[in-house]
Amino acid sequence: MTSRVNEFGNTDAFTMVMKTKILIVDDLKEILLTMDRYFAIHGFDVDCASEKEEAEALIGANTYEVVVTDLHLTPVKSNEGLDIVRLLRHESPQTKVIMLTAYSTEEVEKEAGKYGISKFLRKPVSLPVLRQAVQESLGR
Repeated sequence: MTSRVNEFGNTDAFTMVMKTKILIVDDLKEILLTMDRYFAIHGFDVDCASEKEEAEALIGANTYEVVVTDLHLTPVKSNEGLDIVRLLRHESPQTKVIMLTAYSTEEVEKEAGKYGISKFLRKPVSLPVLRQAVQESLGR
């Protein structure tokens, strides 16, 4: 077995720094690409999904600390983001959820609140504000 020397010259066992694993769900590819790059640069392990079914498959195969999801994932505007939140509450109740939307009603926000959404942000939202919401949801 080979020992590795850490940055301080110590050969003690390495402590792996675990990146916070997040899932970003949005139907707009350019938003996914931008958020993916931004959060990766800031030390997050990022998965992305552009459809509800893709998000559901990722949630079934992974454990996320935070999921950032758009409310509407199709042109029909049928609140697929809430379906993702319902699945998370069943599969991974400890996962924090941040909901994004350009279109919202008081009724939708109340329903989202029933599922313990950490934050409900209206689009457009700046990336630093979104990152702060992610950090706050993690208690940092």
